[in-house]
Formats: sequence, C-alpha cells, structure tokens
Amino acid sequence: MSYNQNAFTNLDQDVTKSRIDKYHKSEPEVKQWLFKILDVPQQDIQNYNNHGEDLISILKSGILLCKLGNLLNIPQNPTTKFKNSKMPFVQMENISFFLKTCEMIGVPHDEIFQTVDLYDNKDPYQIIITLISFSRRANEINSSIPVIGPKVAKIKPPVPNKPINLRS
Repeated sequence: MSYNQNAFTNLDQDVTKSRIDKYHKSEPEVKQWLFKILDVPQQDIQNYNNHGEDLISILKSGILLCKLGNLLNIPQNPTTKFKNSKMPFVQMENISFFLKTCEMIGVPHDEIFQTVDLYDNKDPYQIIITLISFSRRANEINSSIPVIGPKVAKIKPPVPNKPINLRS
C-alpha cells in the first residue's frame, strides 16, 4: 500500500516546535518569578531586557540557579560552592550544582533538565519544567518561596459511577 504523505514537517520537528512554543508562553512568568524571588535589582532587570536576553541566556552561567538553590537551608547544599566565571567548564559545574540540589529536595528525575539542555540550549522548555517543579518542592521547605505554574492536586477527584447500562 502506498500513501501519499503531504507533510512539510516530521514528528520530531512538530514536538520540538510545540516545546519551544510552550517555552515562549511560560518564559515571562518564570523570569518574573526568578527576579522577584532572588530580589534582582531593577537595574539588572533593565540590562537583561535591553540586551534582549531570554531565560536561557540569563541562566547559562549557573550563578542565578545556584543563588536560587541557596535560598533553601539544607545540609550539604551543593549550590554553596558556585563560582563566578566565564569559563564554560565552571558554568556547567554551577548548573550541575543546582541539578544536584534539585535531586536532594526531591524534584522528580524526569522533571530535571540535563546540563546541555540549558548550556547548549537543547531543550529550553525542560528548564521551565524543572523550575516549576523546583518551586513546588522549595515551597514545601521554605514557605516564603512562591510556587509557579500549576498547583499539584492534593486530593484525587472522585471517580464517577458507571452508567447503569454499562454495569455488568
């Protein structure tokens, strides 16, 4: 059987586009949350905006991520070891410190981005997912940290009864 497929994109391209669209939709809220929670000076926010920097470029050095991790008072917090450097190895190490902190506080493994997702801009939406999940777990540890994104349901909704004609 022969099918005449008249598609201009493949599934991988469609999924990538969908994730990038979700990133652009969520990015302003996450940036605002990050700036507020870290008490970033208005002048720095203006500089980021004037240079057209998106969330990925702002987080690439790992410094803001480590400062975010430092808001949690947990023992042996790896983010306390961060360094301010322009060297790629040091920046990737800063990112990995944050990712270890995410693991320590119980962010689900499938919601944690890989270093290359951020550093090489491979999957920007995964960074959003990680930060949303981080905010939930961090809020449980430190209630002064607000939660971003959808809230986790604490109570399961009731399952409706089967219609009478479908019961055995």
